[in-house]
Amino acid sequence: MESDRARAILQMIQDRQEAAVQPSEREELVSQGFLVSVDASTRDGWTASVAGLAALRDRVREMSRVALATPGPVAPPELQQMVASLEELTRQKTNLETLVWNAPTQEYFLPTLAGRNVLADLTTWQRRLEGRTFPDFLREMYDYRAALFQAVSRASAIQGGLLWDEETRDAEETPMELSFTNVDFRFAAMILAKRAINPSLLVSAFQMFHHDTNWGSLNKVDRLIGSAILASLPWDFATVRNAFERLRVELEYHGVQPEDRILAAASLADIPQSAWAEVLERIDDLHRGRPTLNFLLASALARSPYEPAEALARFEDALTGMAARGYKDGIHIEAAASLLAAGPMTRETMVERFSVAMSHLAGTFDPAFAPAAMIAANPLEPLEAIDVFRDCIAVVTRSSFYDLTLEIEELALILSYGVAPMGLGYLAANLPAAPPVQRVAPMAPPVSPLATSWYVWHGHYVYRPIGWYIATHPVHVHTVAAFG
Repeated sequence: MESDRARAILQMIQDRQEAAVQPSEREELVSQGFLVSVDASTRDGWTASVAGLAALRDRVREMSRVALATPGPVAPPELQQMVASLEELTRQKTNLETLVWNAPTQEYFLPTLAGRNVLADLTTWQRRLEGRTFPDFLREMYDYRAALFQAVSRASAIQGGLLWDEETRDAEETPMELSFTNVDFRFAAMILAKRAINPSLLVSAFQMFHHDTNWGSLNKVDRLIGSAILASLPWDFATVRNAFERLRVELEYHGVQPEDRILAAASLADIPQSAWAEVLERIDDLHRGRPTLNFLLASALARSPYEPAEALARFEDALTGMAARGYKDGIHIEAAASLLAAGPMTRETMVERFSVAMSHLAGTFDPAFAPAAMIAANPLEPLEAIDVFRDCIAVVTRSSFYDLTLEIEELALILSYGVAPMGLGYLAANLPAAPPVQRVAPMAPPVSPLATSWYVWHGHYVYRPIGWYIATHPVHVHTVAAFG
């Protein structure tokens, strides 16, 4: 059975319309629990039983009043039995209301929770279903979600290694003010876990960068983000650190402030040395066109497939469009605008995609502008990207890979980067840079297959506000309630 046909059947049954399900289709859907077959005699039995529902409900109400007036901690056994019967009749009534007759097989169908879930998947990804059989679709969705769980499991192992290393190091090596917390290590572990290699190798790489690099800064968050990004690069330690140190020197010559150089150099460390001069020249051009532009904003635009003048024009369009919709919040709105301007979508759709993402992220981030732009700027459709993000939230939650509830969304945002079912993963796009949507000069900077720039943005505009919030609020405000 084709995926489109499966979606049509499940949707019609969900809408209580006859779907004319053929015997072969029926077997495929019923055997996997997406539909329940109900024969006519069972339906008639439910109908007869439900006829007494109103009378039973009245009796339960009357006996409940009597029981409440009678001392004692436990309801009478007769009342308990009647309540159980009432629950069963209510379930049967609900089933009767959702039954759909199927003429080809002379039976009724009842939609199940599993069927509703797979219908939601089919609806979200319906634009990608052409040529895919239903079994292939189910297998690809299973593999995609299994890979998410594997990534979180890998992140958990990495976090354990980082914590153990931190606890066993000499206190003189790591001053208290530079020590990382569980929350810090979870953030780093999720970035590192995007590489499917031995977790111990990633732990070693992170600690080498953390402890053996002359950071020139005591900013703990910068060191955390920088170490995680550099350790995630698929090259040896000496090569990456050499590139990082040389980029810091180059950035100094280009007027980048000391407090920005760590993240700036880390964000460019994945670019081949042959392209450094061109990228830095683009950043200079962007600053000349807009002198007040933050360096991280300029770096996103410089890595885009657009010439500086075009990138700035897109940036202005994004700012204007968001302001027209009431989004005004200084640097975070500018960050969102630069991500949108650097993305692959057309200028006419930038703000619309952003608004769709914002409507689904309300209440998850504070502020949600940069995360919404990250989701809106990726190659997937906005609702597809939101669906991936929700899958990642579910995986992080079910894996219990968090201590504080406000960690869940920011970890899920990292996990969601570059992943999608049905072979649609886009890690090679390296957001915010992406394949061009129009012709650009042949000397445009290369699009790296890595994610360094995106992780810098996440760390600066998502993780940093969360860290500040944690530091200024009591723990009980954002812990998960436990009931014994």
